[in-house]
Amino acid sequence: MGNQPPAAPQKPLGTVAVLGGGLAGMSAALRLTALGYQVTLVERRPYLGGRAYSFVDRESGTQVDNGQHIFLGCCTAYTAFLDDIGTLGLTHRQQRLRIEVHSPTGIRGILSSLPLPLPAPLHLLPSFLLYPHLSWRDKLRAIPALLRIQREADRDRSDLQMMSFYDWLRRNGQSQRSIDNFWELLVIPALNDSSRNVNASAGFMLFQVALLQDRHGADVGYASQGLSEVMGTAVEQLLPIRGASLALGRSVERLQLDGDTVTSAALADGSLVQADWYVSALPPSAMLALLPQEQRNLPHWKGAAAHTWSPIVNLHVWYDCPVADFDFAAFVESPVQWVFNKTRISNLPGPGEYITVSLSAAWDYWPMSKLQMEALFLPELTRILPKARNARVERFIIVKEQRATFRSLPSSSASRLPAKTPQANLFLAGDWTDTGWASTMEGAVRSGVHAAEELHAARSST
Repeated sequence: MGNQPPAAPQKPLGTVAVLGGGLAGMSAALRLTALGYQVTLVERRPYLGGRAYSFVDRESGTQVDNGQHIFLGCCTAYTAFLDDIGTLGLTHRQQRLRIEVHSPTGIRGILSSLPLPLPAPLHLLPSFLLYPHLSWRDKLRAIPALLRIQREADRDRSDLQMMSFYDWLRRNGQSQRSIDNFWELLVIPALNDSSRNVNASAGFMLFQVALLQDRHGADVGYASQGLSEVMGTAVEQLLPIRGASLALGRSVERLQLDGDTVTSAALADGSLVQADWYVSALPPSAMLALLPQEQRNLPHWKGAAAHTWSPIVNLHVWYDCPVADFDFAAFVESPVQWVFNKTRISNLPGPGEYITVSLSAAWDYWPMSKLQMEALFLPELTRILPKARNARVERFIIVKEQRATFRSLPSSSASRLPAKTPQANLFLAGDWTDTGWASTMEGAVRSGVHAAEELHAARSST
């Protein structure tokens, strides 16, 4: 057996150009190579990762993520993606949910799952009843609302699509304090918007999938190394091994069509990428800009132009001594939303401590200068973190993502396009497409896999 010649490589099922190297494009490329296609991945940046990447801070020498990305136990496609590329071990995943929620007065509540194997949502009930940031009246009103959400079999029905989650909560007995101190703890970081803006369907989906259907659905996971190492760099190394080609630092200028068939992708440097099939994993505005005007005018593409976006701002603060006795925590009654202790998470050396403050739905903070942000948030961190009162700030930087996620506004479902397009050999991926998920890493990975599967099905039927 050992003297037999190696098996001849199988002929590829076809060639595919994947446009865009974010999570959607990377997952599409990986799935297509696994299915047997010859893939070329084109990305305008010199690295992969899209809106999830890291860089080395020039002064501290620390790996800094462009945003604090977390994933939950319900994010099965994303964890499968990490497992496939061999970096799941570079993350930390809770064995059961535990979230500390602090108030500026020093009151700490814990939302956690019981160690006993009780079914959802009973696994959360004891910690919820002990949760100190709601009154008993608010708790007793929240439980029926949670049960109504759990039992809703058609969360995508039109009235929930058109209504804000805030309006639904108010109509179902939730006080403003209950919304601020409980419901928004999940809505704002997960949907990057407030309950006043997101549609009730998205709110239902979040609570059903994360909290109410599976006792491990909300278990928190996060990268323990830089995001680029965990995702983009790993895929950049793996794809060529699996037979794919990378065209990094190359931007697509337009798609050339013959009737309803894409014949090539013209790059900004004047070269052409020609393939049998194409997958666009670009943002909707960038995707539309590639099409000839007559194609953009087709009714199919109207929704893509209607997307609006929400910003995220991350504050990175280095102190000369430890200031946070937790890995991560949420805060109520404060402009600070979530704090992540990067020194603990990434096992960085002391004696100082590096923390990240994650601010979602950050329209108020987007236009602020660094000096303005320092004036607002450093005193606030001193107020909510008592140990920071005797600490010195050694470094403070801000990372802003203006178009971090699309918004799940009422009626926004019409903007989420399917993977198939009017162009016979063009397919769409991206968290903004019709994934059934909000704008998350999970949605992006699902979209890439789905686009690859739709392309494969189309090829098989021809």
